[in-house]
Amino acid sequence: PQIVLNGEKAEDVPKSIEIKGLKISVRKLTKQDVEQRNLPPSTTGAVITSVDENSPINYLRINNIIVEAQKKKIKTVGDLQNIVNSRLRSSDKTILIAVINNQNQKRYIGVKLK
Repeated sequence: PQIVLNGEKAEDVPKSIEIKGLKISVRKLTKQDVEQRNLPPSTTGAVITSVDENSPINYLRINNIIVEAQKKKIKTVGDLQNIVNSRLRSSDKTILIAVINNQNQKRYIGVKLK
């Protein structure tokens, strides 16, 4: 038997990975996400699937989409992981991210990594 979520087969739902530096889990933004939320077709990013209470961005919500980090477009969850990891190795440990919230409003947030 196949598990169906929101009309999508389970294997169509990308798996979540943990971004340790931000203490969140994310999955890739899918075409279905873009269509359901009426986002521009070219939108790419990482959808937040869980937020640790100790996360430096614990005020963000599940289903918010991280679309940029350090002014680079996020195309895969690996992009986000790599940028966060390189910022963790830097001296100031800050990162600028662009997030689309659940009302489809985009905003920029400066985050101090822990």
